[in-house]
Amino acid sequence: MNKYLRVFGILSILCFSFYYTEKIALFMQKKDPIYETIEALKNEYEVESVDAVIYDEYIIPGVVGKRVNVEESFRNMKYLDAFDETKLVFNEIYPNISLNQNKDKIIEQGNKIHQAVSLITKDEQLITYLEEMGINYAVLTTKDTVDSHRKYGTKINYDFTNYKEVEKQLKENKEQNDLCFITPNKQDFCTSQGKTLIKETISLNKSNFSKNYSQITSGNILYLGDNLGIAYLKVLLDQIRYKGLEILPLTELIQESI
Repeated sequence: MNKYLRVFGILSILCFSFYYTEKIALFMQKKDPIYETIEALKNEYEVESVDAVIYDEYIIPGVVGKRVNVEESFRNMKYLDAFDETKLVFNEIYPNISLNQNKDKIIEQGNKIHQAVSLITKDEQLITYLEEMGINYAVLTTKDTVDSHRKYGTKINYDFTNYKEVEKQLKENKEQNDLCFITPNKQDFCTSQGKTLIKETISLNKSNFSKNYSQITSGNILYLGDNLGIAYLKVLLDQIRYKGLEILPLTELIQESI
C-alpha cells in the first residue's frame, strides 16, 4: 500500500510541477514585448462580421469578420524576435445570417463593403475589349463558347439545353463554379442544380444607358446588353472609376470572406 501511495505522491508532484511550470511559462509569455505589442494592437486589426440581408426572395451577402489569434501570432513571430504584422494569425468570425444558410435566395448585388462592382455579358465585341484592357468580367457561356480562351473572364454556364455537357467541360478546364445566372423561367432549374442564384442589379443597353449608368453604386452586378457597344462601355468604365469603385470578378464580389 505504501508503495502505491509513494507512486501516487510522486505522480501528483509531477502533475502539479507541470501545471505550475505551464502557468509560469504563460505568465512570462504575456510579459514578452512582442506579446504585449500584439495585445495592444489586436483591436486595430479586428473586423466585425456582417450579417447577410434578406428581403423577399433576394439576399445581399454578409461579411466574415476576423480576430487576431494572439497566441498563434506570438508563436509565429517569436523566432524573429520582433513584431511583424505580416505574421499575424487570424480567426474567422462567421455572420449569424449567411449565404450558406440561404441557397434558395437570389443574389442581385454584392456587399457594399467591397467598394466594387462586377460586369456580366455575353457580347463578343464587349468581351474582346474587356480582355484587351485586362478588366475582370463574367461571361455567360454556352457549348459553342465554353472552350474560348478567356484570361479575365469568369465563365457561367448559360446553356440550359446542354447544361451537363457544358458543366463537364468547365470542370475539365478547371473553370467550374457554383454560379447560375437566372432568367425569369430558369430559377427552379438553377436551384435544382444546387447553384448560387445570380441576377443583375442593373441591366444596361443603348436605350436605357443615359438613365441608368449614373445610378451605379458599390456592390452592383451590371449586365452589359448585346447592343451596348464599345462607346457606351467606355463611358461606363469612366463612371465606375469616377465613383472610386473597383471591378472585381463576380465570385469575389459576392464572397463573404474578405
